[in-house]
Amino acid sequence: MINEKFHWWMRIKIRVLIFGVLMSILPLAIFGLASFQAARAYLQSSIQEQNYERAHILSAQIEDNITNMAVNLTHVASTNAYTLVGNDVGARDAALGTLLHEVPAFEELEVADAHYHVITQLSRREVILPNEANAMLENLQMTSESTFSLSRVFFSSDNRPQIYLTVKIQDPQTRKISGYLQAKTDLKSLVTKFTNLQIGRAGYIYLTDEKGNLIGHTDFSRVLVQENVKKNLAVKNFLSGSSPSHEGNEYVNPEGVQVIGTFAPVGITGWGVFIEQPVSEAYNPIQQFAMRVLIILALGIFMVTLISIFFGLKLTRPIEHLEEGVRRIASTDDLRAEIPQESQDEIGQLVIAFNRMLNELFQKNQNLKAEQELLKTVVNGIGAGMALLNEEKQILWWNPLFAHWFGTDDLWHVPCDSVLWGEGINCLLLENGQVVPLEVMGERRYIRPMYYSLTSGNSEGASHLLLLIDVTQQVKMEARVIETEKMAAVGLLASGVAHEINNPLAIVAANSEDLLDCMQKKNQAPNEQEIQQVLKIISEQIERCKHITGRLLNFARRGEAGRDILDAGIAIQQIVALLAQRTKQKKLTIETEIMPGLWVLGNENEWQQVLLNILTNAIDASPEGKTVEIRAYHKECEIKVEVQDYGEGISSQNLQRVFDPFFTTKPAGHGTGLGLFISYGMIQRMQGQLNIESKVSEGTLVVISLPYQEVG
Repeated sequence: MINEKFHWWMRIKIRVLIFGVLMSILPLAIFGLASFQAARAYLQSSIQEQNYERAHILSAQIEDNITNMAVNLTHVASTNAYTLVGNDVGARDAALGTLLHEVPAFEELEVADAHYHVITQLSRREVILPNEANAMLENLQMTSESTFSLSRVFFSSDNRPQIYLTVKIQDPQTRKISGYLQAKTDLKSLVTKFTNLQIGRAGYIYLTDEKGNLIGHTDFSRVLVQENVKKNLAVKNFLSGSSPSHEGNEYVNPEGVQVIGTFAPVGITGWGVFIEQPVSEAYNPIQQFAMRVLIILALGIFMVTLISIFFGLKLTRPIEHLEEGVRRIASTDDLRAEIPQESQDEIGQLVIAFNRMLNELFQKNQNLKAEQELLKTVVNGIGAGMALLNEEKQILWWNPLFAHWFGTDDLWHVPCDSVLWGEGINCLLLENGQVVPLEVMGERRYIRPMYYSLTSGNSEGASHLLLLIDVTQQVKMEARVIETEKMAAVGLLASGVAHEINNPLAIVAANSEDLLDCMQKKNQAPNEQEIQQVLKIISEQIERCKHITGRLLNFARRGEAGRDILDAGIAIQQIVALLAQRTKQKKLTIETEIMPGLWVLGNENEWQQVLLNILTNAIDASPEGKTVEIRAYHKECEIKVEVQDYGEGISSQNLQRVFDPFFTTKPAGHGTGLGLFISYGMIQRMQGQLNIESKVSEGTLVVISLPYQEVG
């Protein structure tokens, strides 16, 4: 694991450097970008606000100029009312000439009477013929409340925009209208001083009338050619009646240039003042500011990156030295080596802790080696064969005794089924702890296989631990004890059997003596029929004795090892018949209720001995005249055998010890104390259960539960 190769970008140094650089660049970049965006938005807003204010100032100034011209006309009309409408032509022309001289924007002046008939005309550039003076006053748009009127914009023959400015001439005494004074005004001279204002280097100002016709421009040639500006977004907004915005509008003008445009209406005229400035020029300060920000940001990032790299390398260098030391120790397996400490910080403390851990690992390694030797000695001397199995029941490890038993050391990944063989042996280990016979080194021995499930993830990949315990001596000892107990039971039955045989023997003796006496008397010799009848009686009694001794011999014979399917009810009936004489002696009654077909798996001889032990205890515990009940029935998947007596019962203290070997409550010489102990073991081998319930002075109930076996 230590020598495993990994990519360069996975190293701590690289990741620390990348992290340091990113943490140096990202905050500065984010801060710089945020500052730039805020400054850019501020500058844009300032530029647009400035143009908006300029447009409104120009609008107000244009409106003031027109008002001033109207005031001049009104002043002349009021001070020279009699002269203007009088008959003195010379005085009238002098007053008009003075007005033309004072107001350069006036191109032509006309005086009309109260009925709009032109009295006189005076032009700055043209000569007015007498016959033209009889014309009617036109372009008059004045109400009784207004002090002056403005006509719509019209264009001269050379496309110069012009308007008519008209005021009333009132009689100073009667205040009645005695005529009108009208001035044809040249808008070029009026608006040039406004449109020539400098808006950056490429910005410009222009005016339109209420219909969007161009009437003034920084480049007046565009007015002369009547350039169409109605497509401009600002002009569209003006014509649609939209209110001007502080933020302005960005759009492409007819020349294809992206501009910022804003406008302001001229109140008394209905005209619009427009300011347009190319975006590239308007935002040029922003670009200059952006360049300065980028330069400062780049310098800041460069400096911070150098600092980050310096401290990152200084931080990771001790870690790399620690890694090199660990690799060296891992490659040499020298747990007594130490890594030099380079600093007093956390990494230095980590080195100290690592050296301390190495020392502790060395000590624990020594202890593990000693414990391994001890464990090896214990495993080899435990007297049991041990093996580790994987999920496929293949052998992964074994101790020397296991190899000795099966005569080979080549067991690696050998299936367990091919090593263990014998009656009842399989590596499925379904009967954990069941004693089974096994051929070991050519000798028949008895082995108790035990298996234990292991947790997954162990180094060997083992799934089970198999433990083979040699219990041959124990099995032989148990067999001798069982046989001894059996012989003791046979001895107890012998007296009853002998007494039971005496009855048929007495009948045989009496009949044989009578037959001999008859045959010795010559005159009373028995005939053939009488002899056959006597011999038949003798034969029947002899058969009766044969059955009695046969039951005893059948019980007393040495049973064979192994198990088979047997009917538990038949064995019960046989044992009841065998104990018939004892029940007669104690004047007891045995009541049986046995269902047919109670098939179980077991050893018939052992099953008989279990029944004999339990029935003998019940008979011994029952006083004369009582009843012993035996019930055997099939319930679901079990066979139930119940033996109920109504004797003295067993106390609660003794009931806990009834299955202990050599424990008995019978008088000395009347029991070994092994009956229930042996019976309990036999029932367990039959995969059953043996339970005892008892109350003092009420009796005892013994319940045996065995698995039911289906048979064809």
